[in-house]
Amino acid sequence: MNKIFIVSAPSGAGKTTLVKGVTNRLGFIRPSISYTTRKIRDSEIDGRDYFFINKNKFEEKIKNNDFLEYQNVYGNLYGSTVESINSCLKGNNDVILEIDYKGMMTVKRSMPEAIAIYILPPDIDTLKERLQKRGEDEEKTIMLRVASSEQELQYAKYAEYTLINDNFEQALDSLLAIILFNKVEKKYINKWTKQILNLNKHVV
Repeated sequence: MNKIFIVSAPSGAGKTTLVKGVTNRLGFIRPSISYTTRKIRDSEIDGRDYFFINKNKFEEKIKNNDFLEYQNVYGNLYGSTVESINSCLKGNNDVILEIDYKGMMTVKRSMPEAIAIYILPPDIDTLKERLQKRGEDEEKTIMLRVASSEQELQYAKYAEYTLINDNFEQALDSLLAIILFNKVEKKYINKWTKQILNLNKHVV
């Protein structure tokens, strides 16, 4: 059965880099590419990182009910389309959504079977430092993101899993482990658990 994974985090926690790490290593999982009205960054490619469209086209998609979820983030619109998700799920692929906490909550309401993973920064100061090093936002926007992140972190409790991205390689290994664990059917997990418990009884 195809799985839908959600990776959510405050801006600067490292979710984009982690998702790229997952899709580079696991051939069965594909990223759902979101639409946005914000300006494209120098390091980005249209159609790979996002589909960059203007506000009128985005609003047209809203009217056509194209989006599974969409949000206004600091004046820019972001949205995940049903078409993009369904396209990823074709051919026995799983899909991974990289969205903010509002998007996570929306998707979980409509798709409760989706598995949400929330990425936490080590602390707020580290988050601010990462945003400044990224060099993609003005200081005013960075301060808004940092202030918002304190509220956003409260939504981690609604995810099935939480990870602290203090060390990238360790966080990536943990994220990969979560995804691979959830690929195994529960009946096999229950069977293996019983076998391990029986082995422990014999050892004792």
